[in-house]
Amino acid sequence: MNNKITTKDLVMMSLLVAITIILSRFLSISTPIIKIGFSFVPLTIAGIMYGPKYTMIIAVIADLVGVTLITGDFFPGFTVTTALVGLLYGKFLYNKPKSIKNIIICTIIVNLVELVLNTCNIYLLSGYGFMATLPARALKAALMVPIKAFVIYNVSYAIVNMKNMVVNRRTV
Repeated sequence: MNNKITTKDLVMMSLLVAITIILSRFLSISTPIIKIGFSFVPLTIAGIMYGPKYTMIIAVIADLVGVTLITGDFFPGFTVTTALVGLLYGKFLYNKPKSIKNIIICTIIVNLVELVLNTCNIYLLSGYGFMATLPARALKAALMVPIKAFVIYNVSYAIVNMKNMVVNRRTV
């Protein structure tokens, strides 16, 4: 994407922020140490469409708005992790061919970043032992790799293709 943002881009980015908030705050399963959900889908769509810089901005705005309006439990470590995740999705998916190998590598790296940083964040925030929570969180991360890869390959790219077909449609 070039540096010029259109009104359509702003609307789409705002929609992705809203969907991220809904999927993260309302439609996910959360325990004190594990969160399972599909809030990565709008971020992968943003990564495919807008690149690392804008995906990182979308991720941070979604995190800050979600925390401020809904939960009120702000911790900057989670926001940093979210920013890195947005950056990684943008780096791996923007202007890259739809390749299962690329998607799996992206998913593994994102899951490792989330695993390490968010486990540290949970330790700093709650005092739960790092090594005590790591095995359960690592199992969740490992199980989510094929699920995320499947969803990114089959859903995220399909949504981007549908959006491109609608936008590129000629009007009479």
